Amino acid sequence: MPGFAAPGSGQPAPGGQDPYGRHAPGPQGYGQQGYGQQGEWYAAPPTGHPSGPAPQGYGAPGYGQPPGYGPQGYAPQGYAQQGYEQHGYGPQAYGQQPGPQAGYGAPLPHGGPRAPKPGVVPLRPLSLGDVFNGAFGLIRSNPKTTVGLSLVVMAVAAVLTSLASAWYLDDYGTWMDEVFADPTAIDPDAPLFPGSPVTFILMFAGELVIYLGGFVLLGLLAAAIGMAVLGHRLTPRQAWEAARGRIGAIIGLALIKLAIQFVMWVAFVVVATLSMVLGIVVGIEGGPAGGIVVGLLVFLLGSAALVAPSTWIWVRLYYAMPMIVLERLGPGQAMARSWRLSQGQWWRTCGYWLLTLVIVFFVSSILNMPFGIAAGAFSFVDPAATWTAVAAAALTYVGTVVVYAITQPFSAGVNTLLYVDLRMRREGLDLKLHHASQAGYEAGPEIYLPEPRT
Repeated sequence: MPGFAAPGSGQPAPGGQDPYGRHAPGPQGYGQQGYGQQGEWYAAPPTGHPSGPAPQGYGAPGYGQPPGYGPQGYAPQGYAQQGYEQHGYGPQAYGQQPGPQAGYGAPLPHGGPRAPKPGVVPLRPLSLGDVFNGAFGLIRSNPKTTVGLSLVVMAVAAVLTSLASAWYLDDYGTWMDEVFADPTAIDPDAPLFPGSPVTFILMFAGELVIYLGGFVLLGLLAAAIGMAVLGHRLTPRQAWEAARGRIGAIIGLALIKLAIQFVMWVAFVVVATLSMVLGIVVGIEGGPAGGIVVGLLVFLLGSAALVAPSTWIWVRLYYAMPMIVLERLGPGQAMARSWRLSQGQWWRTCGYWLLTLVIVFFVSSILNMPFGIAAGAFSFVDPAATWTAVAAAALTYVGTVVVYAITQPFSAGVNTLLYVDLRMRREGLDLKLHHASQAGYEAGPEIYLPEPRT
């Protein structure tokens, strides 16, 4: 077939493409030597590591280097000098024997041979079904790490919110007692809802801790998902070992994204206030109907002017989290690389992101419904009793932990698998992963480090 090289026959023909329509890279990348099984077209990795400084973080000695990868290999010095092997990260620790991997994914679009599938997804550019099946399959195949790790992290993160909720419900019960006893004794200048300023500060602080805890959990799960692509099942301890050096960068990215959201929220408040003022002014001059129309029109136009660019920016930064963990980048570097890598993929990324949000919303609503109903029932049993406030807060706490334990692994799975898919499409990562799965050497998270540019 023109443009393809037979397995093991050397370099592909000039201008050749792999089965997915991607041109074979030049001498600096993959495509120097064709190989494969059952007629598959793949390219062997380069025989030497490109020159240039190696990124810090992962190290060579821990996992061992595949033959022909150069003196430094894919794993630069630093990360595994602590020793991934010292923590039991070899094939035996993953529950997998070294050697060629069994299992194949779906056939190629033109009816050719199937891509290998050593882990949760086949090693080829992924479809919608591949991504979502892989995310669900990850939870089923390794619940101890995905659900278990989520339960632990979110159980710690949700404590402050639950305490603040119990405190607020106790204040609410006292306030309701006063209302029923003497409605005329209510101070008209008092806030509409009861609760001290300290209670509200604790509630906001608790939400911030949950937000940061969710990001930390996404980072821990990114390491587990990245290795699940190769069929390795990380334990919770191994996932922590792989990501613990990145916690500061993960929190930094979370705070940057929170700052972006805060700016957008302030801008939205300004738009809403401006539309209300203009509506009142026009209503005074031209009647209530005109004021309502003008105010609503200004609000809709202003909201659209804010939502469009903020959504565009948010989607372009979607891949920053797995990059921080798997590529050992800082927050700024990860955001810049996500911006470059997602070029031309905005609509596809946005579609997957929105579909994930819809699924997470419905699953969260279903899981949270019984806890919310039970907590509300306790609040009305005896509003003045302290035990009802404690019981309602406990139910809220359990519901929050359960919802995050189920939805966060799925969200992290979609995020990380889309990142892997995009690198397969843009950088030929599937060829590198295929070689690692077939060679049988002890590949670890350093397999995701990008090749240094020459």
